[in-house]
Amino acid sequence: MVVKLEFSANGSYTESEAMPLVKSNHLVSAGELSDLNSPEQYLNYFYQAVVKSHLMDSFNEAINQFLEAGKQRFQTEFALVARPVSESVYEVQAFSCSGDSEDKFYVGQHISTADFLCHRVLQEDAPVVVKNVAESGKQVSPLAYNGISVRYYAGARVNTHFATPSVVCFFSSNDKAANFDEVDRAIIEQLADGVAYLVDQQKTQAQRKSTDSSMFASGSINTLDEYVEQAKIPELYGIPGRVVEVLKRRIGDSALSIGHVSEELNLSKRTLQRRLQQQSVNFAELRDQVRFHYSIDYLVKNQKSIDSISAALDFSDRTSFTNAFKRWTGLSPSTFRKLFRDYV
Repeated sequence: MVVKLEFSANGSYTESEAMPLVKSNHLVSAGELSDLNSPEQYLNYFYQAVVKSHLMDSFNEAINQFLEAGKQRFQTEFALVARPVSESVYEVQAFSCSGDSEDKFYVGQHISTADFLCHRVLQEDAPVVVKNVAESGKQVSPLAYNGISVRYYAGARVNTHFATPSVVCFFSSNDKAANFDEVDRAIIEQLADGVAYLVDQQKTQAQRKSTDSSMFASGSINTLDEYVEQAKIPELYGIPGRVVEVLKRRIGDSALSIGHVSEELNLSKRTLQRRLQQQSVNFAELRDQVRFHYSIDYLVKNQKSIDSISAALDFSDRTSFTNAFKRWTGLSPSTFRKLFRDYV
């Protein structure tokens, strides 16, 4: 049976022959990989690794989930994602090793490879499988793959959008007896597609953080700590202090108009305005400071939509909130969220 699977734009996958999706509310841990048997389970595992990658410490952790699953499927000791520096030298981008071999590779390491293995994968843009390297008639240098005697090799090209193509490969110092069939071929191709997506996400995130750092360094954008300091609610006493307490109590649940606040304070609107003016305080500015303070928290620590935040802060609509937030920070709420959510 030939099985072809593809990730769609929303992260799901489709099959040319119907295969039941194994439903799961969590990503299978490394310790449970031995329970994966059917192609459906492996593919669901890849799907979960992609859609839940944002919950992991880094995209590298998600890539390692793919490598661990591949090692299990193809029964190998080693797995690498590596990009070419030259025809025979590759830079390690991610790796997974079994047993006592964990210190064999590290990210950024330059290793020599075999032309008829990794380089062939890039040239053919198709999975390459050599089940018995010794019988293939080809020679692997004793220095290749950091001195590992490669007896079995399976690799596929990783076609990324924002980086040079790389290779994901699985190899072992033992001969592999089992056949590498069409299902295995479909799995390693899908695994390579998933790794490509994660490498792109990793590169995009790194570029964004680099851009952010440059912007912070140039002073065109403040740091999050500086914005939090600007949004601090001042310590006030008397009527201004009571107004702040009412606003904080009502935010997210009730209207923040001066009419509603004065009513809760058992004062007329005019009396409240006069008593604030006596202390050189403006109600609208005080309310804006409270809104600014809570908007920072909502945007970087909360999953609320911009529309929901606008309503929680008692703005008439999203546009009004956006205009106010731009006035406070120089940034739109959505831009602010993209810039700073990763730093929390």
